[in-house]
Amino acid sequence: MTTPPDFVLTVRGNAYQRGVTHGELARDKIRAGVAHYGRMWEHGTDRSRVELLDLAGEFGPVIADYDDTIYRELEGIAAGAKMPLAEVLMLNARYEIMMVAFFGGKGAQAGVARGECTSFAAQPEATTDGHTYVAQNWDTTTETSDRVVLLEIITDDGPNIVTHCEAGFAAHKGLNSAGLGLCVNCIGCQHDAFATKVPVWVMARAVLNCTTIDQAQQALLRARRTASINFTIGSAAGQVAALEITPVDIERIDPIEGRLAHANVICGLDESRGLTDTLADRFPVFCDRSRRAHELIDGAAVNAIAFEHILKDRANAPEAICRHIEDQPPDAPQGLCMHTVTSIIMDLTDRTIQLTDGPPDRNQYTRYNFDSLGKNSA
Repeated sequence: MTTPPDFVLTVRGNAYQRGVTHGELARDKIRAGVAHYGRMWEHGTDRSRVELLDLAGEFGPVIADYDDTIYRELEGIAAGAKMPLAEVLMLNARYEIMMVAFFGGKGAQAGVARGECTSFAAQPEATTDGHTYVAQNWDTTTETSDRVVLLEIITDDGPNIVTHCEAGFAAHKGLNSAGLGLCVNCIGCQHDAFATKVPVWVMARAVLNCTTIDQAQQALLRARRTASINFTIGSAAGQVAALEITPVDIERIDPIEGRLAHANVICGLDESRGLTDTLADRFPVFCDRSRRAHELIDGAAVNAIAFEHILKDRANAPEAICRHIEDQPPDAPQGLCMHTVTSIIMDLTDRTIQLTDGPPDRNQYTRYNFDSLGKNSA
């Protein structure tokens, strides 16, 4: 992969200054993201962008109440990009807002919105090198490829962070200088509904501000939540866990023999939670991918090379761990064509990140090292 000159962005200073730099450096990509999600909203709901931005603006006070530092950074992004704050809030709340467009309401496209993410983790007892890893394939719309950045956030009020995200986001998947790594993939339950509560990408940033999995879980518990998502988290201290987050609870899924896999199926689905797995009901093929993910990692001798092979897996295509654009159903609407945009492997022990630009079976991994993530920089 040839790294574009505007792919790796470094921001530093106080929260507002970091945001301003982010907005200035990624202005065109941020604006392209706003336009993209605006089109998706209009197509999926037959509702106007004015209404979309009105809804987005309501997230501001909620985010500020949850974490004022993250909110000030979002204000800075808007200022640096020279755009209304509501547009930046819309990007960071797009997971919640798009639930209206594609999982309910007029014109909902749930029947064709196929392709989602698969995450993995392994702790030292399961790895050949004694390292801790988290990894995932990120399946999303093809247009997203042009808008992603590898954002290096250098702070004086917490761990330094490198997050691979859409431009304008507070965070997505990533790694911090404390050795905490985060991967994400969606899940669904009957309690999911659109409401102006804490967006999942703001919660992702709150996790990356933490130094332990327990601390991350506490940060998630204090958030008012409206949408379900799974956070697969690992620590250089040698721990991994999947936190299945819903509007009503957070279930911690611990590894089996040091290994963990998570697709878009709720793993902790016992009667005590009282949950219905709505994505598994809507897309039974997700269960096949979940079973395949567990088959590949259970008992495997894990290291970075092993993860590359797992993430390239094409079994059960078109509903494969590694997804190609040709796998998209022919009736998929324009703007909802999905494939594996990025495959990421994070070595939490060495604080390194490997990324592909596109499906990993067709594109090589590039390794990134950041001095700001050094073991003595936390």
